[in-house]
Amino acid sequence: MNAGKSPLEQWLAEISAESNSLAATWDPGFDSGRQIVIAKLGPFLKTYQRPVLFAPRFYHQTFALPIDEWRFNSQIKLYGDFCTIDALVTIRFQASLKYAQANLEALPNINPHIKTRCESLVKGAVEQELKKLSAGHWVEQGLVQAERNIETKINETLTQQNIQCSALCEMLTSFTELPESTKLDNRFAHDDIYLKVLKKNFETREQQNKERLRQELLLEQQRLERQQRLIDQYNQEQALHRIEQEQAALNLKRRLEEQERQLNEQFLIEDRVHREQVYHEQNLKRMEQEAVAKTQQEIQAKQLEVEQHLLHKKLEHERQLKDIQLAAEIAEFEKDQQAWNEIHERLKIEKIEQEKRLKHLEIEAELVLLDTKQNEEQKLQERLLMEKLMHDARLKDMALDMQIQEHEKRYAATQQLDSYLRRDIELLILEKHREELVHEVKKTKQDDTPSIPAPAYQENPDKP
Repeated sequence: MNAGKSPLEQWLAEISAESNSLAATWDPGFDSGRQIVIAKLGPFLKTYQRPVLFAPRFYHQTFALPIDEWRFNSQIKLYGDFCTIDALVTIRFQASLKYAQANLEALPNINPHIKTRCESLVKGAVEQELKKLSAGHWVEQGLVQAERNIETKINETLTQQNIQCSALCEMLTSFTELPESTKLDNRFAHDDIYLKVLKKNFETREQQNKERLRQELLLEQQRLERQQRLIDQYNQEQALHRIEQEQAALNLKRRLEEQERQLNEQFLIEDRVHREQVYHEQNLKRMEQEAVAKTQQEIQAKQLEVEQHLLHKKLEHERQLKDIQLAAEIAEFEKDQQAWNEIHERLKIEKIEQEKRLKHLEIEAELVLLDTKQNEEQKLQERLLMEKLMHDARLKDMALDMQIQEHEKRYAATQQLDSYLRRDIELLILEKHREELVHEVKKTKQDDTPSIPAPAYQENPDKP
């Protein structure tokens, strides 16, 4: 076998490709959603195609009739194995409702059943058409008609079996190169076929050579035209470049002459401007000196007047600031005094409310003491007494802190009460220390005598 396709094989392939558009259109009528319904209820059996709106019941059984594809290859060797033809057949098929009703037992595997049952019929039809090729007419006419005959034969055969199908056949040929001794051998019984093949090979090669020569001539002509265009373009570019250089040289000469003329004019103008500037500067210096002397005299007089006026305003402003500061200190003192009085009243009210709450808790404790044991009563009384003492101490601490803050503000507001406030603050700090010592003594006494319960009617021990 040759490594590549022979000219005859290429010619046959071209004929096959060109004739595909001329083939008759075959519509098998496939239905992708086709299903068959078997209704079996007792001895009654009914089969029909599944409708669009179908509600299956317990006695219904549905089977799909899908579209399948079947591929196989049939080969025949002609003229003493000189030519080999392969028929590549592709069949897309679907079982019709009539075929399914006739083969209910094969519904679960309907497509394999069709392949098994119709394989001999289909392949027989293909082989029958392949044998007709031994006459040799296809060498000059091509294999298109043979392919269409095989497709038609397969479609007719399967349609007779109630099977919808669409067959596609593609035939490939290959030739064996014979040695010289075989070509001249009288035993080769198909000289006319071989001569037709040689003639077609020669014609195909001749046509290919002419086409290749035409393409080469066309390419050479295009190359020469491109080369000529490049030469013309280069000559035009060179001419344009020379014209541009001449124009640039002329422009440069004109620009240099213009620059020389402008420089001469500029030199004359600058000389005249310089002389005028010197004369003007001398006049300006003289006028400036006169103006400076006059201005200095006026500035000295105005400066003396302004200094006197500023001194008077400064003294008046300082007096006003002192008055404002004194008024602000008095207002701050009154405001702090009022705030202290309000805080003192609020502390008294909170103390009264706390005493009421403590009395209420004492009354509740008396009721609880009647129902609980001695140790629970003692713990409750101790907790109440402790909370009362801690609250009194916290109130006194708050009052003392407020007094200390108040006296500190008073001390910062005025410097005249310095010694008095210092003594007052020291007394408050000593009072606070005394209260803390009294609180610690009471707490120590309470810790030393835990078994003695406090009376329910006991008031604040700090009260007189």
